[in-house]
Amino acid sequence: MNPLPRTRSCHLMLCLFLISGASAPLLAEAEPLMLSLQSQRETAIGSGQYQLVTQDEQWQPTETAIIVCDVWDYHHCLNAVRRLEEFAPRLNDVLTKARQQGVTIIHAPSDCMPAYAEHPARKRATQAPRAAMLPHGITSWCSQIPTEEQAVYPLDQSDGGEDDDPAEHADWAKKLTALGRNPNLPWGKQSPLITIDEDRDFITDQGDEVWNVLESRGIKNVILTGVHVNMCVTGRPFGLRQMARNGKHVVLMRDMTDSMYNPQRWPYVSHYAGNDLIIGHIERSICPTMTSAQILGGQPFRFSHDIRTTTERMQQRTSTHQPPPTKEDYAKRWVNVPVPSTALVGDEGVLTGVTGPGWYRCVIYIPADWAAEQLLTVRLGEGTSTQATRGYINGKSLDAPGDHTLTIAPVTINSGDYNLLVLRVADVASALTSAPIIESHDTKRQLQLKGTWQLHLGDDDSLANMPLPAKFGGGSDVVFSPEEPLWVARPLTRKGEFTPGIEGPACDAEGNIFAVNYGKEGTIGRITPEGVGEVFVTLPEGSVGNGIRFDKEGNFYVADYTMHNVLKVNPKTKEITVHAHNDQMNQPNDLAIADDGTLYASDPNWGASTGQLWRIDTDGTTHLLAKEMGTTNGIDISPDGKTLYVNESVQRNVWAFRITPEKTLADKRLVRKFEDHGFDGMRIDVEGNLYISRYGKGTVVKMSPAGKTLQEIDILGPRPSNVCFGGPDGRTVYVTEVESTRITTFRADSVGNSWQQLHPKK
Repeated sequence: MNPLPRTRSCHLMLCLFLISGASAPLLAEAEPLMLSLQSQRETAIGSGQYQLVTQDEQWQPTETAIIVCDVWDYHHCLNAVRRLEEFAPRLNDVLTKARQQGVTIIHAPSDCMPAYAEHPARKRATQAPRAAMLPHGITSWCSQIPTEEQAVYPLDQSDGGEDDDPAEHADWAKKLTALGRNPNLPWGKQSPLITIDEDRDFITDQGDEVWNVLESRGIKNVILTGVHVNMCVTGRPFGLRQMARNGKHVVLMRDMTDSMYNPQRWPYVSHYAGNDLIIGHIERSICPTMTSAQILGGQPFRFSHDIRTTTERMQQRTSTHQPPPTKEDYAKRWVNVPVPSTALVGDEGVLTGVTGPGWYRCVIYIPADWAAEQLLTVRLGEGTSTQATRGYINGKSLDAPGDHTLTIAPVTINSGDYNLLVLRVADVASALTSAPIIESHDTKRQLQLKGTWQLHLGDDDSLANMPLPAKFGGGSDVVFSPEEPLWVARPLTRKGEFTPGIEGPACDAEGNIFAVNYGKEGTIGRITPEGVGEVFVTLPEGSVGNGIRFDKEGNFYVADYTMHNVLKVNPKTKEITVHAHNDQMNQPNDLAIADDGTLYASDPNWGASTGQLWRIDTDGTTHLLAKEMGTTNGIDISPDGKTLYVNESVQRNVWAFRITPEKTLADKRLVRKFEDHGFDGMRIDVEGNLYISRYGKGTVVKMSPAGKTLQEIDILGPRPSNVCFGGPDGRTVYVTEVESTRITTFRADSVGNSWQQLHPKK
């Protein structure tokens, strides 16, 4: 339990207590930035219908940075240059005004650092103190984050997105050549339309250097501007995805950007409509957006050739509906399909009766240590033979040493990067009926390519590759990556989706995460494993939830601290009943559940810094087990059911009790006393280790039953309130965090005991 929604004065005292001895110098605060952030949320999980959500926020300028992405002096696409030069003067005005207000400006013209080797702003970036923690993968491109996994990427950019008139494009290429520029990669510096302040700004195109700047200056909020929004602005190491998945509060300035999209490609709309489709995807799946008008005043910028009405623009940005593809579509363009592909060619499949060749493609991330091995293997399913299948990696042909295997030589791989895998099949009617698997030879690591691919019918050999590297040309919905390392935290939900009373959490047998106070106090939110949320139930008037636990029948119990209840919710009917009530409870807080359904509840009195422990039997009767303790909070039961663990937040103690056959508590013993920071919720894995949220420190500590610290995980926010286990194998840990009002997640090396209780056969 975090104490914020309970007693705000107590919360203030606890926060001061937790941070004592770690004070920072106080700075005079500038006038805050008054921002209105726009995102899109699904009206109900799986509905496919979205509504605009606006959240007003105040950002301190000294805690805010604007990153100017790839606003180059030249580009291979003439129309892209024209559009950039149209909005660049206003972008420069934005930077000037923001700089005056105290916002940090980072110029990030990728590939152009040699031109700035002696520039003060470049040296300032390289000399920024190294961050205490560099996020995993911060130096790499990022093509997908979990919230995009179930979203359909809204356009085809695999041709590079150029929308020039062919004759104009040829003339432009000649001009670039005459200027001594490579017409394919003509940029050398940032556009002269953007001013770089030598005394205050930073210049870098490196993700770790950007992170060092942000951390050394205490920057929590990041605004991305520049080009191109469907490629570099989202994917760069300093782009939207990396900032979002590593915990920064990031937004896109949607009118100070442009996309690379050719209207001759799917979905065959104008360039400006395509731009809005990408912005809509970002608002739904990556981060909120804002406009330059929120810095400069007046109206947002609009391209002069964009003749659509405001209504048309909004409809296109919020639209996710696309008509189902026809057989003709598959022969005309790349279409998203499931692999295994049996649903395509079954009795009711859209390709029923279609035979002949076709091309499947996807994007795979190959880590550097995988690529360093002698060979990688693409193992095809039994229904797909190499006698009828040709394979390509980044356009290079793969060897076929066996009936069902293709080999990838290291020289063909973009190491530590995204790669295009294409399979040309002789007959789509019988191909990819099982998902291919990438295997590393030396370590036998595997990446199963089960999910969304793209299919194009026909026998055109040009389909074996695309003009751009896969990280630029591929959509986020056809990306496959190996599992990330253990103990690396990533945000699952966005900042602000919950209130500061965010708590719970608990996973059902299907892997959905349930947590309290979604959107407003008194609700229970349901979050899918991909991070899509909705209000699942609203509690009775006056009730506010805290800890949640599921029983083996699928019901869940909620500690209702305001009404001294433990509530029971039937997920099938959404019926809410009072399972237990006792006025002698201070405020039932966190819950633990035994194999037989018996509940144990912690019960703190924050004002008095005391607490109690209760047992709630399956019939709802309550029994006081312990009193005159400290502020009892996190609670859980050992895997053998014989030990009850409870922590005390303010006193920083972790206690263990023996559970007697009569379900009373005996033999109280101190497992460990911590010297700093507080505790909140906790869970136990199947090996008996405790995962305890360190409220005020911003970590979850994995501790042995003997009190030894085994791991400590930074969870991207200072106030974790509780944890639970879930995921497909019970090794995904979800953490509720108060300051960011979101759920973060990381992978652990052992299965959660609560997950095992719901999946006894796994």
